[in-house]
Amino acid sequence: MSAESFAAHLALLDEGALEKLLAKRPDVRVEPVPAGFVELAQRLGGAASLGEALIRMNRDEIVVGQAVAVLGDSATVAGVAQLLGAPGAMVRQALAGLYESGLAWNEGDRVQLPRRLAEHWAAELGGGRPMATLARSVLLDDLRTAAQALGVAAAGLRKGELVSRLVEATADIGALARTVRALPVPVRERLDERRYGLMIYFGYPTGADSRDAALAAAGLLLRVSHSWELPREVAVAAWLAERELLLTGRPAIAHAEVDGAVLRSASQAAVQATLTAMTTLLDAARSKAITALKQGGVGSRERGRLASRLSLPAESVMMCLDLAYAAGLLGETEGGYAPTRAYPDWRAAEPARQWAVLASAWLRLDHAPTSREVDDGREQPPPLPLVSAAGPMRRALLAAVADGESVAATAEQIDWFFPLHGYEDGARKDKVAAAIREAELLGVVAADRLTECGRHLVALGDGGPEGLDELAQRAADLLPANPCTVIVQSDLTAVVSGQPSLAVSNLLSAAAVKETAGTAAVWRFTPTSVRGALDAGWTASGLLSELAAMSDRPLPQPLEYLVADVARRHGAVRVRGMRSCVLADEATVAELLHTRSLQSLHLAQLAPTVLSSPFELDEVLARLRSAGLCPVAEDALGVVIVETREEQRAAGPARLTPVGPPRLTALELARRLRSASDAGYSPDAGSATVELLARLGAQLDDAELRLLGHAIDHEQDVRIEYRDKNGSRTIRQIQPRQIYGRWLDSWCRLRDAQRDFAIANIESVGPPI
Repeated sequence: MSAESFAAHLALLDEGALEKLLAKRPDVRVEPVPAGFVELAQRLGGAASLGEALIRMNRDEIVVGQAVAVLGDSATVAGVAQLLGAPGAMVRQALAGLYESGLAWNEGDRVQLPRRLAEHWAAELGGGRPMATLARSVLLDDLRTAAQALGVAAAGLRKGELVSRLVEATADIGALARTVRALPVPVRERLDERRYGLMIYFGYPTGADSRDAALAAAGLLLRVSHSWELPREVAVAAWLAERELLLTGRPAIAHAEVDGAVLRSASQAAVQATLTAMTTLLDAARSKAITALKQGGVGSRERGRLASRLSLPAESVMMCLDLAYAAGLLGETEGGYAPTRAYPDWRAAEPARQWAVLASAWLRLDHAPTSREVDDGREQPPPLPLVSAAGPMRRALLAAVADGESVAATAEQIDWFFPLHGYEDGARKDKVAAAIREAELLGVVAADRLTECGRHLVALGDGGPEGLDELAQRAADLLPANPCTVIVQSDLTAVVSGQPSLAVSNLLSAAAVKETAGTAAVWRFTPTSVRGALDAGWTASGLLSELAAMSDRPLPQPLEYLVADVARRHGAVRVRGMRSCVLADEATVAELLHTRSLQSLHLAQLAPTVLSSPFELDEVLARLRSAGLCPVAEDALGVVIVETREEQRAAGPARLTPVGPPRLTALELARRLRSASDAGYSPDAGSATVELLARLGAQLDDAELRLLGHAIDHEQDVRIEYRDKNGSRTIRQIQPRQIYGRWLDSWCRLRDAQRDFAIANIESVGPPI
């Protein structure tokens, strides 16, 4: 179980096998990458890395791994098969999955596990000391009682001989498991309490209990110094007895037979609808930021208003908020959320690239956007991140249907493909249903089958920038650009079908009002909307020419008349910024003076064509426009002021990057490790920071010290498992700033505040997520 043994095994792998292993363990490819095989073995055996890998294991792999942990250094394929009562072929198949993921390796004919993983599984099985150790502290009469219950002839045996016979009897785990299965239910429940120590944890009494007497009478519980203790072998037998057949093999799932053309058409329609919903939401957020709750996130009322105003389904709004935030297209601004600087580039990209960015972000999300967890009865609103098993469950489901299996039938067997989800039956069904529905919205699943886009996503979705480029390239033929068609009608409406470009969207937003959204959106031109375009700097001729080019056909006369009429009236009244001076011809000035709704402006005639007002320029403009006039603004020199609509913009990335820290590809790291090994390279001890950490954190291995030192030196995030002064353990993602004394000054992402961590209490270090 040593890192040196694991490192020697890794060094013997050929490049293809090493690349496959590194592809399954992406966290070890985050900088600073391992500088050699010893450090790679340490990283693969780290607590954080093992946790990430374990959730990808199926049920058979976990059961076989636990059996290896039970057998310890004597674990062989034959031994595991005998313990589980399973065919050797099934054991070898499960071990192959563990080998490929770097969770086990062979040392001769023995199967080895990383130390932390062996300890974790051993702790999960529960129980106390082995019988050989425990029995030495048990009174002879109690040993005879246990031996007789287990079928051992105890008469006339001395204590040493009796201990040896008990050890032999309890070595037959299968027989012990049959004894456990035969126990009455209450006694079996007491055995589980003893196995996991639940009496102490939940404050149960640890003294005499009739069920303890029943366990002792069955030879399964021994008294040591007036207290009961469960032998390790009995705990293993109880684990073995949990299922009649522990290894089942991959469930047989029928394929979903669907016509390829139907599948592609459904996928394209779903992608188009989602991209339209996303651009509709983010285009609207450019003009007015999406209102956020005080504690962050977009509340249900605001989501309802957005859905109603933009004519979008409520689930699309929730999903778009999460995906846009995860993809770096939406960010926080004052009081809400608005598009980032990356949004214009994404908006102008081809549909395949747009889809690749959103689908990759969805695949990596830890939660289900349309089925968010509720904490203490309160919703955790989007786009706030969540810690959830819904994301790993989604990835397990999609990986399981990569060869065309029925998605619905596979979902019913999700407990085999993803046994560590931790959900009760109802919650599990909700998360699986959400994963399927979201996959359908993104065109990843259609007609109960993974689509072509879905297969490419499963293969490339976690491949970093190169994988994102390749995903967009593969989807280009599947998701061709949907040409935008604009038909301007004589009823002063424009019907827009397809995905409008940014230019079309900007023009219609400036000159028309959106009435309906969907596959064919309808925009209406009104005197107010056209005046707004002229206020923003458009000219009548420029507006008409752009509309004609956009519609690719002659404009109807009613629209030309509307634009011409508004343009003729536009600027007939001019408001000069003098707080304020209104200029117009004599007839208009007379009209203004006698308009009742304008009396509150306190207009005074300074000359036949000049009026003054004590109100500011913006106020006078607004009052005149509400009275049906079309004034324009001038500065103090008489130059017309072009009114610009302020665009909401959130801080965020200037270009699109995949979610998560940058990492090497599996092939790049495999070749780097091979080159270092061939050259006999031995990594340097590290920076002065690493050397200082080594003195303060002796519990950390070289790989963990290097990760933490790199994070301090480069002001980057790192994930730690920390034990506080009360003994409580938490997992934190932090950005360490500096070392002072024995403390690490850091910014804690969990608390969103500065925190100090005792370096000696950091129990493990891993890359950020």
